[in-house]
Amino acid sequence: MITPVLRRLKELGYHNIVNTSERGIKILKNNPHVDEIIEGKDNTMQPEELVQYWKKLEKDIKPDKYINFSESIEVNVALHPTSPRYIYPKYEHYERCNHNYYDVTTKWANLDGCRRQPEMFFSKEEVEESKKYIKTDKFNIIWCLSGSGKQKVYPWTDFIVADVLRNFKDAHVITVGDLRCQLLETLGNDRITNLSGEVNIRLAMCLTKYASLVVSPDTGILHASGCFQTPKIGLLGHTTRENITKYFDNDYSIEADCACSPCFRLIYDHNIQCPIEPVTHASWCMSEGIPPIRVYDRIKEVYER
Repeated sequence: MITPVLRRLKELGYHNIVNTSERGIKILKNNPHVDEIIEGKDNTMQPEELVQYWKKLEKDIKPDKYINFSESIEVNVALHPTSPRYIYPKYEHYERCNHNYYDVTTKWANLDGCRRQPEMFFSKEEVEESKKYIKTDKFNIIWCLSGSGKQKVYPWTDFIVADVLRNFKDAHVITVGDLRCQLLETLGNDRITNLSGEVNIRLAMCLTKYASLVVSPDTGILHASGCFQTPKIGLLGHTTRENITKYFDNDYSIEADCACSPCFRLIYDHNIQCPIEPVTHASWCMSEGIPPIRVYDRIKEVYER
């Protein structure tokens, strides 16, 4: 989400020094708009220690421009459980939180002239490796099985994939996710390639450039697909197209339609923070809010395009 800001800063002549975690470094690798990276550590500092760490960085570097994106999205428009706004009624959540993340990031940076689409840059080796999984004579669907929380798991994936393979004879499904997502994968064959836990996050993101379609919950793979022209279907439970995919090319995303969605909330324990659908034990927004027929019809729409 900050890559448009980095590009604009570079256009204005800045030397960009980014302080980020290991995950951020993976995303920014090969980015020509990043001049230096200072690696921070994930989840090792208390909030007060982190504030002091940032103050020391600013004092030591003495930059001409200093931007701290902490809480720019999370807490600001994706509500944290400790925020009083967390329990506001749904209509007030809409008013306060239904804003595009790329607009919010640009405003937070106080910077005009930014594009509204993310960017990633891959090496020749990464491109060649990712293309090995793409079958050039097939309709290749990258299907991300989960995001960072259980509210980002779509419980009807198997049923839809079965219908897609049955009805679209040239379809080839590539599943991606972390190691835990292997629990969600069906047996691979010549039409299903299982890559969860088998390829790193950059390779999975690179695949979104060369696929025919990307299907993903609101997670990094969906944002990676936003870098490219590839058609994408975001399965949006607690967020909206306005939040996530508004500026993405060839966007076919689906918003959940149920009483609790969108809640714009950060979900850390969906068992106590979400209404749970009793059959699938998935979050209500993903199970009931996005019926399988809606996803299948959207895939069919892209396929027949």
